[in-house]
Amino acid sequence: MSWWRSHSDNARYVDLWMFPSMHPTNVDLLQRLKSADDRQFGKNMDVCGTVSEYDAKRKGWIKSHLIGLRTDVWTPDKVEKQQAINRLQKNRREELKDDVKYRGRLSAKEAVELEQQLQDDAIMNLKTGDIEQRRLVLKHFKTTTKRIHWVGSIEELSSWEVTNSLAARRPLLSLAVNLSGIDVFTVMQQQHRWLRYPAVYGFVFMDESTHRLWNITVKRKWVSFGADFDIEGDGKHIGAIDGNLIGFGYNAYIDVYEPTLAQNSRFMDVLTLFTSSVGFHKGIWKSIKRRMKLIRAGQWFQNSIDLDELRLLEAPRRRSA
Repeated sequence: MSWWRSHSDNARYVDLWMFPSMHPTNVDLLQRLKSADDRQFGKNMDVCGTVSEYDAKRKGWIKSHLIGLRTDVWTPDKVEKQQAINRLQKNRREELKDDVKYRGRLSAKEAVELEQQLQDDAIMNLKTGDIEQRRLVLKHFKTTTKRIHWVGSIEELSSWEVTNSLAARRPLLSLAVNLSGIDVFTVMQQQHRWLRYPAVYGFVFMDESTHRLWNITVKRKWVSFGADFDIEGDGKHIGAIDGNLIGFGYNAYIDVYEPTLAQNSRFMDVLTLFTSSVGFHKGIWKSIKRRMKLIRAGQWFQNSIDLDELRLLEAPRRRSA
């Protein structure tokens, strides 16, 4: 990394590993995180990369963040899929029971009728390979010699993705960024543009220090040796993501030229979280295509929405009431 020259003192370098579980430092990092005083790191997470920040005084890079992947929702096993099916089938059983008899206990004849409906029902005959529930959740943790604490997360909004993708007739990503100490989510949406094939993403960023609202666009370049992006603020070029994509492995430099945003650590956190998700985009697009196919075929119940995503979409006023 020493050859690269930054335009700002707050540049960052994201390093996503191709095989997280096989990375030699993963065991030590997992032990540190599991003993940390932060409950954001759960038992179903693997360390999958690091983030370094450029130190202009030392003229070098300092490894400052760890990136954790929730493996239970990105690569759910049969047990986790079966749990999702069990929840779906429980609700379906109650629906069919209400159709047979809304209140009270079922008679012997009604019980037989219910069992017959259950045997013929598509939801009750689901198998673990039938549902699509892959969802990306990445979390960043700031590391020091003394402690590790959660900085922010980026989560896939699969429900938004399906709606937008069906309307646009092509898979479009939707991601929510949640930063520590901020109640408002930053929603990043892939935009539908017929005349431009490379992905384009847009989001709104509020600079709390100046109360200025920035309209940010992240455009993947037409021609590049890796997954490179141009960053625009209010229609003007303000930075770039210089990346190298190999399979699920991804490394990239993030450089912002606009001085106010370059020194805004929260803005850099949002870009860093987005950059860490790039290596997973191909897998997300594949999952969206399958969800779209299921919905179009009338198999809406095979499109499984994660409970954590449903909680994420709850109205904050309702939660505080």
